[in-house]
Amino acid sequence: MALAGMIMAISFPSVVGGLDGVKLQSSGRRVAAFINAARERVEREQFPVEVVIETKRLRALSADGAWEKDLDLVDGVEIPAPEAGDNSRRRLVLLPGVPVPRMRLPLRTSRGRALTVELNPLTGVPEIIEEPK
Repeated sequence: MALAGMIMAISFPSVVGGLDGVKLQSSGRRVAAFINAARERVEREQFPVEVVIETKRLRALSADGAWEKDLDLVDGVEIPAPEAGDNSRRRLVLLPGVPVPRMRLPLRTSRGRALTVELNPLTGVPEIIEEPK
């Protein structure tokens, strides 16, 4: 029993860290897919879409009111609020026929791991950039 307890005590932090990484990667892919869906909606329907960015949620609203979509982040992952004096956008407006603006959206876990979802204005596709551990 003591041996099993020692093995669990040694391996527990790495298991929790691994689960943290899985949550973060999954959330990054979900955020990128969400922004991509909003961008595709703009081009398909030719109406602007506003993406509202909150700490635990993203919301997309079309200008004509016909489409709305929410994405809640999983527990333990959040979008940090911008620091005082930071000009980070908390709203993103996507317009038909206009390239997307360059935007970096950081995601962080409660244990300090981080990655960034970046909108590339040349391709219009969100990219996931993993930050070093």
